[in-house]
Order: sequence, then structure tokens, then C-alpha cells
Amino acid sequence: MITTLHGERKRPDFLVYDLEWVPTWRSDGSRNDNAMGLRMAGVYDGNRYRWYKSIDSFLTGELTHRNRGRWFYAHAGGLADFQFVIERLKALGFYVQGSCSGSSVIIAHVSRAVWKDGRWRPGKDRWHFVDSFWLIKDSLRNIGKWTGVGGKGNEDESVDYYADAPILELRDYNERDCQILYQGIKLFEETLYELGGQLKMTQASCAMDLFRRRFLQEDIETSGAINTIARKAYFASRVEVITTHCDEGYYYDVNSSFPYAMTFPLPGELKGSYRGRPKGDPEDLWMADVDVEIPEQYFPPLPVRVEGRLFFPTGRWRGWYSNVDIQEMLKVGGKIHRIHESYTFRPMTDLRDYCLTLYDIRKKSDGVLKIVCKYLLNSIYGKFAESDLKAELIVNPPEVKRGYEMMTPGVFLHEKVVPIPHMHVPISMHVTAIARRTLYQYMGLSSDLHYCDTDGFSTTQLYQDGNELGDIKLEKRLKKGRFVQAKVYDIETEDGTHIVKAKGFSKMNLAKFEKLLNYEEVEYVRMARIRENARKGDFAPRESVIKKGLRRDAVSKRHFYPDGHSRPWDISELYSCF
Repeated sequence: MITTLHGERKRPDFLVYDLEWVPTWRSDGSRNDNAMGLRMAGVYDGNRYRWYKSIDSFLTGELTHRNRGRWFYAHAGGLADFQFVIERLKALGFYVQGSCSGSSVIIAHVSRAVWKDGRWRPGKDRWHFVDSFWLIKDSLRNIGKWTGVGGKGNEDESVDYYADAPILELRDYNERDCQILYQGIKLFEETLYELGGQLKMTQASCAMDLFRRRFLQEDIETSGAINTIARKAYFASRVEVITTHCDEGYYYDVNSSFPYAMTFPLPGELKGSYRGRPKGDPEDLWMADVDVEIPEQYFPPLPVRVEGRLFFPTGRWRGWYSNVDIQEMLKVGGKIHRIHESYTFRPMTDLRDYCLTLYDIRKKSDGVLKIVCKYLLNSIYGKFAESDLKAELIVNPPEVKRGYEMMTPGVFLHEKVVPIPHMHVPISMHVTAIARRTLYQYMGLSSDLHYCDTDGFSTTQLYQDGNELGDIKLEKRLKKGRFVQAKVYDIETEDGTHIVKAKGFSKMNLAKFEKLLNYEEVEYVRMARIRENARKGDFAPRESVIKKGLRRDAVSKRHFYPDGHSRPWDISELYSCF
């Protein structure tokens, strides 16, 4: 059940920490001496900065009874800084429960083991290490600008502070970074409090807390069975190449596409279930198991998931869809051959009030308030579809329980199902469907399309700009564009600047992009993730040279002709491809 919150708001006690170490590789490609060796650890609690020369001294100085219950924030710490910490926590016998996202540990609860009742148990003193990038998804340099603290300590990017700076100079640099992050989190907290919420460990949790405290009018009953069905009708955004290249064009974005989608009525409590067509009031929202058919056309609207990937084909198939998707399909000549089962929901507008209020505040504000409102608007909808299957990294457990997978002695991975009271997937299902519909309708006004990505697209059509929620906005004028596959493209703007993107490839540039076009591998250096190291039996931080390229045999989102134009797949073609 999604319940309203009325309890007293709390202000968690937090501090920030930041580590400096020697990178494996110099900018000239040579290897550093003492690669990945720690140089220092800095801590700032809003009043006092202190620094340590080793992780052991950091743990001794900070994991104290005085600091029990504190949140230790580090920016992108779940990928990097915490690796140095967890290595020593394991060696020193601390008990760690880490919540994982991918290979990163975004939240880790740490305690000392104590002997009680004839067995080792977690102690009462607990400390919480949190990745602040999941709260403020921006660089420290930008956080320094909007907090007024100043830029990131290393303003001269040509100087390799990590490897070469004297320790006292490095300490000053580290202190500035700690102050930037602390002030960013503190201002985030104060802004949330003014809006009626409170600081939580992640951005999405902050948004959900604010929604339930200030905007949710009445409790909403939820259902595990309905959530399971709704996930079948819950599709991601539309991202696909339509034409592989263009000469001149315009790239548009939909203003706050997902917040705009939430201004429409969204599913509240379940109202009815039916064999066949939904019944009830015309304004009810619904989802259904349907047998559909879409005739041959250039740009069909209905998504289908094939082998875990999203396509927008023509043809006939069966699947679960929201009424938003089905109604859009009918507008372009699609047919419903049969509705097997359906569920209806009472419409609710509490998220509309949430979005319109925050968007209005954002429009009238600048600085921190504007940024926080943007974060809260964009992070709320996915929280309703949060998975209840959680991956947990466990270090030095007092006992090894059933279901623990040992990665290396003393380190285990455990997947468990946890209750998610606010899970109501029909909300997220409808929000993404409405966002796709908005994008589809704008794109339908153009006869010459190149590429689309979530809330934006490239075209030769000139549109009228607007500033309101859901209006379209010209982002950039294109001189040339090359679109390879979803989230892999090179756009040259009017001034000759190249915007090169390739999801999954860090620090992409034009030279690397040209290699990808030729299906050559590109190299990049990244820090090995905690779970990767655990499987190797060694938590010691390390960097790896990764080689990666595009797959020649990957099935494209559409069928392409030699001239770079395309058509949608027929569903039968897709099934034969996999």
C-alpha cells in the first residue's frame, strides 16, 4: 500500500569523505609507480576537516561510537572510493551489508561483530557509506558552481594532482572537494525541507518521501499480482535510428517529458478485472492482454519486447498494453482481434499536483532550488516500478545463511525479495506510455526523421518552440548527423562542434567513433568494480584496460536499406532473427 506520511521529519547526521590515489596510467600512456596506492583520505563534517594517510587510520578515526548512525557520503564512491574502504573492512573483520546496483555498491551498512549469546552478531554501532552520485547526479565541478563554494579543487586539468602534487597541496585540493560535496548535500537537504520533504539516501527516495508527505491525498491499495502483470505492459522509452545520416536538420526535445506525462490522470486503486473488454466508467484507466495487428506503415507506435529488446514493428501479435498504447495504435489503423483479459483502475491526479507545483517553483527559481526541483520531477515515476529483488553484497557475515553465494572466502552475494510498499507498476506503465505518445505525436508531424531518443528527435521539420511542460524546444541545429544505433551517434552543429555519443564507451571522441564505425575495438581505462574484484578473490582496487566495439551481428531496431533509409520490421521477421 502507498500510504500518506504524517510523522515527524528527521535530519540525518552526515559527513563526506574523499580519497586520493595514484592512477595506474599517466596521460602519456606510461604506468605510474605505486599505481592505485592511496595518498590520503579526507573527511569534512560541516565544521571540521581532517585527513588521514591510510585507510586503517581513517577507519580508526571515523568509525567511532561518536559517529554511530552517521551517513558517510562519497561522490561516485560506490564505484571507486569505497573499494579502498571495503578491502580493509574485510581484513579487519567488520560486517558489511552492501546494496548493489549493477557492479556498484551504492549503500553499505557497516558494523563491528560482537560476541553475544554464544555467537558473533552485528554490534549496535553502525555506520552507513552512501554514494552521493545517486543523490546529486552531477559533477563536483558543477556542484561547486551552483553551491557558490567555487570550482572543483583541480581547476587546471593539465596538472595530474593525483600522481604529482605535494601532499600538502593535495590536501588543500581534497579539502575543497569535501567542502563542495558537503555544501551540495546540505543545500539539497535544506531545499527539500522547505518543500516539505526530508533528506533520504537517494534522489528517488527523496522524491517519493515528498510526494507521500505533501501530495498523496489518500492511501492507494497495491497488489503483487497486478504489479507482475503490469510489468509486461511496462515498456521503456523509444530510442531508434530511422535514417543513418542527415545533411542539415534540427534536434528537438520535449520539455520535461516525463513530468508532463504525470500531469495526466494515472492509475490509482484497482477497480475491476474482466474476461474480455474492460467495463466501467469512460474515464477509467486500464491495461489488457490483447491480440493486435498493425498494418504496414513507416512509423508504427506500439512497442514489443523480443529477447529483452524493444522494437516497434508491424504485423500481428499478442501482448499486455496500457489503454494509452492501445488507443494510439487504433488511431493509425491498428486492429484489436481479441481482448483476453483486462483490469481497470480509478484515475488519480496527485502526481499532477506534485509535478505542476514543482515545475512552477522551478520556472520561478534559479540556483539550488531550480536544480532540486528538476531532480525531484525526473526521479519520481520510476520509483513506482522499483524491483523487489535486491542484490546484496555481504562481507564477514556472523553466519552464512541459505542462498548465500560465496564469491571469495568471507564475501557473499545474496539476492533477496524485500517488500516495496510504494510499488504500483501501473503508474510507471502509464507514465512511459504517455511520454512515448507525446514523442510519437510530435514526430508524426514530420515526413523526414533521422533519430529519436526518449524525449528528443532529429528532423528537417521546423517547429514552433514553447516553454511550458510538454512543449517542444529546439536544442541544436545540425550541419550533419551520423546515427549508427541507439545512443551511438555523431552530430556536427552549425559552428563545427561534434557531439559524439556512444553508450557504454567512456570519454568518447571523434577518433574513437570512427573506429567504432569500422567495427574496430576502442580502448579505455576504468576502475574494476567491487563485484568484479570480489569474484577474483581480491578487493584491492585496480584499473583495467578495456577493449570494446560494436557488434556486426546485432539486430538493428529497423530494417535498413543500402542508402541508409529504413522501414520497420514485421513481427514475423523479428521472430526469425532471434
